[in-house]
Amino acid sequence: MFAQITYPEALAPQELDKFLANGWFRMRQTIFTTNFLHFNQQFYSAIWLRVAMAEYKEDKKFKLLQKLNKAFRIEIKKSEAEKFSMAHELLFQQYRQSISFEVSSSLQELLLGNETHSIFNTHEVNIYDGEILIAAGFFDLGEKTAAGITCIYHPAYKKHSLGKYLMYLKIDFCRQQQLQYFYPGYVVPGYPPFEYKLTVGKATLQYLQMASQQWLPVEPHTILQNPLQDMIAKLTDLQMLLNTFDIPTTLQYYRFFEANLNLHYLGNQLFDFPVFLHCFPKVHSANLTIIAFDVCDNNYYLLQASPIIHLGPHQQNSTVFEESLLNVESAIYVAPNKDEMVSFLANR
Repeated sequence: MFAQITYPEALAPQELDKFLANGWFRMRQTIFTTNFLHFNQQFYSAIWLRVAMAEYKEDKKFKLLQKLNKAFRIEIKKSEAEKFSMAHELLFQQYRQSISFEVSSSLQELLLGNETHSIFNTHEVNIYDGEILIAAGFFDLGEKTAAGITCIYHPAYKKHSLGKYLMYLKIDFCRQQQLQYFYPGYVVPGYPPFEYKLTVGKATLQYLQMASQQWLPVEPHTILQNPLQDMIAKLTDLQMLLNTFDIPTTLQYYRFFEANLNLHYLGNQLFDFPVFLHCFPKVHSANLTIIAFDVCDNNYYLLQASPIIHLGPHQQNSTVFEESLLNVESAIYVAPNKDEMVSFLANR
């Protein structure tokens, strides 16, 4: 499954380490993983990152930021995870109004959601200009790892690169505590606002390759795997070949690929590919015949899917399928290459 979530009542430090090593992350008081994202009406891949601390050394950028921000006071402490200060909430609102992407309505909602108790060992880095809180970063500690959750800063101090500085301070804390890894979250190929994560601790930065589920080094000329684009390329190749056999298909993005992260649908094992080929799209039927390509095993899957919850009107020529949630009824055929899939469909 590409999107999963769990709701633990408690979480031991070593359990958090294991989740992080497998590409899972905190969302409010849950642990989740996903390989794809949808925001600003666009679909993206999510590539998880970590900094290996064993050989981490302070780089020039960190030293420059330390010099730039030497007048500010830094405080690192265990967070009051059940109740954030008014100063933190005010700072969050100032930060929230200055950014172009959507975030939670409050810091309390971002880190706790509807819960009143935190299962995470959360710490915070606070930066003060005199007595004024101008930036804050939150991170969770495991046994041998830490995960950076969020960084906020006052927009008036944008030239001080406080978001990046907070990340460096978190990593430096991990170094001092002799932790093994720091997990900053994910980077999004094709979405520049997240690219700064590739520049912090880059000498020992690693990424989780989706196909192999292995952590690999991010080297100067590394091209990160983009699973979504790989899926699109494979499906487009197949579609072109199917056209020569007069087998009609439509390439569609699937709006609800992350439905498995919703508590209401937990355990339903819903279809979670972000893109698929809709076969025979003009045939009106209760069920859909679709083809998905799995970058983890390099196979094409011909599937019979059924809509289980109707969410919007049918749109014949839309590139985005968002009329219903899909449940896979059966796998009709699995093909290791496009030729075998075409042969199967052509002889049905």
